[in-house]
Amino acid sequence: MTLRDGDPRTVGGYRLEGRLGAGGMGVVYRARSLSGRQVAVKVIRPELADAPAFRERFRREVTAARQVSGAFTAPVVDADADAEAPWLATLFVAGPSLAERVHEQGPLPAVEVWMLAAGLLEALRDIHRVGLVHRDLKPGNVLLAQDGPRVIDFGIARAVDGPDATALTRTGVAIGTPPFMAPEQFLGGEVGPAADVFALGSVLVHAATGHGPFDGDNTHAVSFRVVYEDPDMTGLAPELVPLVESCLTKDPADRPTIPDLLTLLAAGPSAAGRAHGPAPAAPTTPAPSDAVAAPGPPDGVVLPAPAVGVSPAPDGVFGPPPTVTAGAPPVPEEAGAPPVSGGPEPERDAGAVDQEHRTWLRRAVEAPRRMRRMRVAVAVAAVVALGTGGIAAWQGLRDEDKGGRGAAAASGGASPGASAPACGPAGAVNAAGASSFKVAMDHWAAGYQASCPAARTNYAPTGSGAGIQQFRDGSVDFALVDRTLTAAQVESAAARCPGGKPVHLPLGVLPVAVVVNLPGVDALTLDAPTLARIFRGQITRWNHAEIAAVNPGRLLPDTAIQVVTPTDESSTTLAFTQYLSKVVPTGWGSIPQSSLAPVNGGPGVSSALVAQAVKQRAGAVSFTRFGGESAGLTTVRLATGAPEPVDVGTDSATKAAATARITGTGADLALEPDSTTKAAGAYPIMQIGYAVLCDGGNDGAALARTRPFLGSVVAEGDGATQSGYGKLPPALAQKVRQNLATLR
Repeated sequence: MTLRDGDPRTVGGYRLEGRLGAGGMGVVYRARSLSGRQVAVKVIRPELADAPAFRERFRREVTAARQVSGAFTAPVVDADADAEAPWLATLFVAGPSLAERVHEQGPLPAVEVWMLAAGLLEALRDIHRVGLVHRDLKPGNVLLAQDGPRVIDFGIARAVDGPDATALTRTGVAIGTPPFMAPEQFLGGEVGPAADVFALGSVLVHAATGHGPFDGDNTHAVSFRVVYEDPDMTGLAPELVPLVESCLTKDPADRPTIPDLLTLLAAGPSAAGRAHGPAPAAPTTPAPSDAVAAPGPPDGVVLPAPAVGVSPAPDGVFGPPPTVTAGAPPVPEEAGAPPVSGGPEPERDAGAVDQEHRTWLRRAVEAPRRMRRMRVAVAVAAVVALGTGGIAAWQGLRDEDKGGRGAAAASGGASPGASAPACGPAGAVNAAGASSFKVAMDHWAAGYQASCPAARTNYAPTGSGAGIQQFRDGSVDFALVDRTLTAAQVESAAARCPGGKPVHLPLGVLPVAVVVNLPGVDALTLDAPTLARIFRGQITRWNHAEIAAVNPGRLLPDTAIQVVTPTDESSTTLAFTQYLSKVVPTGWGSIPQSSLAPVNGGPGVSSALVAQAVKQRAGAVSFTRFGGESAGLTTVRLATGAPEPVDVGTDSATKAAATARITGTGADLALEPDSTTKAAGAYPIMQIGYAVLCDGGNDGAALARTRPFLGSVVAEGDGATQSGYGKLPPALAQKVRQNLATLR
């Protein structure tokens, strides 16, 4: 591309001839030296150059790139990290990036992937020999020259040893490009050469198949799959499987070294393929028998816009900037999509997904990966229609406390014996919303269908905010949210309710457990003031006097407290901070938060990875959803002022729900939990799941199918307690059934 108005004409004595690309860090130009040698010059954006920390990072990039030499890297020709606009020049490489090549022409043949692997391994060997780890190997950072690949962009390369090696991970910052990051990068662990080996495996899958091994429609899904799921190697040639599979081992200690992989390559692809056998098939999910075609976006739904301001880079471009995030909320994107118009990839967010996604994430991400970017809204609608279990989507919801006081939720006397409601008409009940209640919905749907075989319940865990949007637009029969709606959401959802208004109907409760990893201590009690001081970084040792005071007679170790902070936006964090803000407003603050920053330089991870991060660190403490996530960890008892400290559990959460106040009017049963309750056995840190419907103006046929299903959910029984969800207290369940009957 030609230069634009405002572009410089020379940089550091190099004459600029045109633009190669632009991204979040700066602009890359094609240029020539006085002798006529072609170079690629990266110039940092002025607003970034003014930041001392970023300038220091760029200086490290220059230093790292200068240390590396070899046939498969682009050598540094010149640089000035102290210029008003810092710049770096490398030898120009004539050729597209691997991302561009795959995007424009499709996957590479197996023999070319084998040769690509050889070149990348030699490049990594040269990088590791000088004590560096690249940490951002991805298709956009691989240029395909005539004589082999070139690895570029050392913006986040780090020394393997020394004080600089873990500077970012110590501050809880996730760095890299999620579809090509290793598990240890998401978990905040030590990042060494093995992380580059894992990235190599992901790059080779992308090159050979056109998709990544851990693709997802957003960073939540990607991070979860990288850490927990097997790679998707659909379409990978059998002879490439042994090479790739070994690279993608979850434990870095079990991955092969670069010399190991070079030895495997030397044996040849045919021998490797015969030794390993065919590639595994991708997991599939059978479609329901009554599946219908996926609808287009409903009226008023605007599909996410494409990235803008990204220029194409036809030849020899520096790779796009990596992501550096510290708990930023996830954004709607399709992780792993090729660069727009062949240009640098947009920045990625290294957030995470909720732990409950385990059972449905693998099959759910298949559709959105194939629908590519800017199709997320349509994919959600398709998933609901097909009943495949939904896709992982972002939650853009921040809720406000409900004001005022109403009647007690536990009022109304004892519940009469309730039996499961009669079945509704045959057909599907479609719902969408909070991923935190996906496991409960699976349980509730299975129970209802067992009693009513002609019924089917399809649930898409798209997030509370997206669920409300889908409810408003008529693509689902009800939304399931894990927080009460904001005033703006109520106003928006009212468009679905002609002659009525949206109402909350409670379905169940989900306790939030405080968990610790304290070897030698199998029981621990904390109160709200002590919790607040721990999570503010003001109490730093486990034998602190305040902790000892609520644990009389218990020997506490002189161990440093490591607060593992969930840094993504999460309803779990909101529930935890709502509790502290109500009980100790002077020690914590009166405003609840949906996301937190790392404490005292401790680890910051996504909500889905909290439990695993705590298990990996002696002295660690955090909070997570009760049930599968907290299994294997010591759960903290809360000193609430009740006669005895309270254990976290489904029954104790149900007892706390009985103390909540109803703040809604009419059929609306929105609740305000009593965080300060001193009721015996009541555990007050919890989330409440609500179905959102209209009190008037519902579609008659849909309501006839939905009402019996929701009635069965709140009928007396175990609810979903076996999965960690508490049932409603009897009096509140009775109110829900009564109010269901009034909907029209």
